[in-house]
Amino acid sequence: MKARMNIAIPLMLATTAALAATGYTMQSSTTRPYVAPAASDNWVAPAPNEQPGTASNATESMAAPAAAPAPAVEPQRRVEITAPRLSEDELLRNAVMDRLANDRGLAGKVGVETYRHTVSLTGRVTTTGQIERASMLARSVDGVWRVDNYLLARVGMS
Repeated sequence: MKARMNIAIPLMLATTAALAATGYTMQSSTTRPYVAPAASDNWVAPAPNEQPGTASNATESMAAPAAAPAPAVEPQRRVEITAPRLSEDELLRNAVMDRLANDRGLAGKVGVETYRHTVSLTGRVTTTGQIERASMLARSVDGVWRVDNYLLARVGMS
């Protein structure tokens, strides 16, 4: 125990001296903790001698030369997001869905599934003519070899 105390006291003194040499100061528990502002490009770090939320005094800065401000640490803003590549079927399904969604002659709910260049259409449309129109639009997409049309019409089908 005595050997630990012989090492601990000089270590604490050395740590305190190192902290004092670097300018580190402990804040009392009565002061408010510093909260960083929201990330923005216009943010400027407060001066080392200035407490957040207080105005600096111009006469103090003239009386004693201020130490050079520490360089502002720029937060890392670059984010790299990766995702797996879409399969050929997923790309084909998205193209068919875009073609059907952008056609003003279709109304209803249409489900689109693809498997090996075959498109399956499911759901309901308003008329029987829209069933053929949806099938024709799906066939017009590059890469579609076959269309299985399982659409139902609300009007005109028994």
